Amino acid sequence: MLNLQNKKRILPSLLALILLMIMTDLADAQRRSHVMGRFEYTIDVQDMYNTSSQPEFSFTGTWPQDYFRYGTISYHWNGHLFGRYTNADGQEIIRHTEVWPSNAGFRQPPEYGMKELRRVRPPVSLLEKADGAIAEVTRRFDGSVDPDLPSDMMIELRYKSPPGIEAIKRSYSFSNEHHSDYVIQHNQYIVTFDSDEEPGVDLGIDPTQVFEDVYFVIAYAFTNVAGTNMTQTRWYSEAKGEFSTFEVVNSQYVPGKTMTVAYGFDAQHPDITTYEADGKPFNNIGNPRYAVGIMPGTSFLPTAEFTSSAYTGYTILHVDQSPQNRQNDVSQPVSILTNANIKNVWDRKFDGFATWWDWAASGVKERAEDVPGWPTDPGQRPGSMIFKSFGPYNLVMGDTVNIVFAVGAGGISREVAEEKGLEWLAWYRNEPGATFDDAAKNALVTSGRDSLMKTLDKAAWAWQNGLNVSNPLPSPDMIITEGANRISLSWTDLNARYPDVDHYRIWRKRGSFLHDTEEELEAIIRQRSDGKMWPDGERRKWEVIATVPSSQNAYVDMDVVRGEPYYYGVTAVSTGANNTGLVPGPLESSPYTNRSQQPAFSFQPGEGSTSSIRIVPNPYVASAGDYNFSDETNKLLIVNLPPYATLRIFNAMGDLVKVIYHTNGSADEAWDQVTDFNQLAASGVYILHVSDARDADQNSLPDAISKFVIVR
Repeated sequence: MLNLQNKKRILPSLLALILLMIMTDLADAQRRSHVMGRFEYTIDVQDMYNTSSQPEFSFTGTWPQDYFRYGTISYHWNGHLFGRYTNADGQEIIRHTEVWPSNAGFRQPPEYGMKELRRVRPPVSLLEKADGAIAEVTRRFDGSVDPDLPSDMMIELRYKSPPGIEAIKRSYSFSNEHHSDYVIQHNQYIVTFDSDEEPGVDLGIDPTQVFEDVYFVIAYAFTNVAGTNMTQTRWYSEAKGEFSTFEVVNSQYVPGKTMTVAYGFDAQHPDITTYEADGKPFNNIGNPRYAVGIMPGTSFLPTAEFTSSAYTGYTILHVDQSPQNRQNDVSQPVSILTNANIKNVWDRKFDGFATWWDWAASGVKERAEDVPGWPTDPGQRPGSMIFKSFGPYNLVMGDTVNIVFAVGAGGISREVAEEKGLEWLAWYRNEPGATFDDAAKNALVTSGRDSLMKTLDKAAWAWQNGLNVSNPLPSPDMIITEGANRISLSWTDLNARYPDVDHYRIWRKRGSFLHDTEEELEAIIRQRSDGKMWPDGERRKWEVIATVPSSQNAYVDMDVVRGEPYYYGVTAVSTGANNTGLVPGPLESSPYTNRSQQPAFSFQPGEGSTSSIRIVPNPYVASAGDYNFSDETNKLLIVNLPPYATLRIFNAMGDLVKVIYHTNGSADEAWDQVTDFNQLAASGVYILHVSDARDADQNSLPDAISKFVIVR
């Protein structure tokens, strides 16, 4: 095992090795994500992110990022529309829609494609296992470091698109806790008349022509149904109450500035009136999740927490008046369409317009409230897609147009959504003294609108101030070491480089890396008779378990349970002396950058004999739910083992079903009940044979046999 002094000596060489590995050329990466703040935002190389065609639970936007399935943006589009131009065949094209850009330039690195930059090197966390193996357990960094970067992180996407527009799109994010709920996107469009893989003007294109009446389009589809399979919710009941709108509001942080904010929100839908059989009617704003079977395709919690309490939206920060005039055009966007029907999106047109160009040029600005029958007509257009168009521009060779906007999220915290969900459920069930009724619920959920406005207003302030947001301290590199009935942490001392370090905070999560994974939700659904959501009465979350002074760079966690997985992070908190930003005071480094994404386990040191080996639980009863290891389905733990042994598991017929080589020096070994034939062990009696056993000094120990039972 590595002691702290040894760790200090080996840390530089380990980090150098890991950095060499992570700097390996990954030019073919297809997407990058802003991951330093609460709002995780993904950029796709195609500049069109459609979660229905991506792996399950992939999202454009997620808020807060450490919750499972908490996607807030399901789709986005960026494109451009042309009133008139002449193509390579000499044909005059009128009212042409080119919304989904081509990827013609993607195979011409390094000029084109995607790259990621950070202002400081991301921290690296290492996990030292009980057997001495060392693994990197933080997100891999596939980019480069630029100390002059105006934000903590930037993702740049550059591509060519027909009929000759080059797009350079840079997005900026911050780890500052007061600016971590948004991303600023700067889109720059350059006329090149070059849309293919060959450099220079496309063959046959007249580079002296004018692209007439060009409109640029930015579109998002927001969702606020958290904790469900978002790739399906747009067609299930929970999505029926999702709508979108826009408002023009005055900035509180930038005097004289107005913001056009478009956002998604949850509203009442007439198809959903009760949650329980014979239950009283209620308003489903916020979607309190309760009662299995009412809404197909979704999961349910006995907490009745509000699953649709997030507000996600975007606001325009700057639009060039023309290629010759970089002043902000306060009349933009020209047209806004909210609540667009998904069918019309695929048809590339909207009701009442011949083409998307006709819509873009129309000047129509429609809110959800403007749709006839909203929100009481079940047949009116569902969904929460928002399109904005900017223009028109007449563009010639070399012209550039800049459009800057911020996208972000706000709302009540998950803790409040859970706490008030239980209060609402008590009212719904007519429990004595319960007063948190539909009106109170709706007022709380819709307060997320104010939270979103404040978030985007901070983005407006940041852009107005040249992205000059006060930098928090970086999170330190960290080593996590599995130990005997403990897990130890050590981290780099930041005091030498950053004199304003005030203290460190130790973060931990038990069970799984993300909140509310499927396993954790199942544990909540299997609510115990005593009314607790967990056997120990706790809903497992990332939490601060200790605060230590800046002079300390090690911590030993003794409050651990053998066989349970734990995840860790360490943040540095400043004195606040160097914070001259919008919100003064101490700043904490990002709690997301050095979190371990692989679990650490404590262990009992291996026994000096084979006389007390046990299997727990025994019998294992699948239906026992929380009385088993609730976070890990089918987990069996073999305890009181010697440090080293070979474990063979036989069924009642004497067939060998599993061989485990126990080499980590601990007294514990886990089995997930999957046999060597990749089958789940069936109900029955099993025999554990322990052989080749050795103590810590490598002395041989006698064989041992134990019986256990599995019941499915």
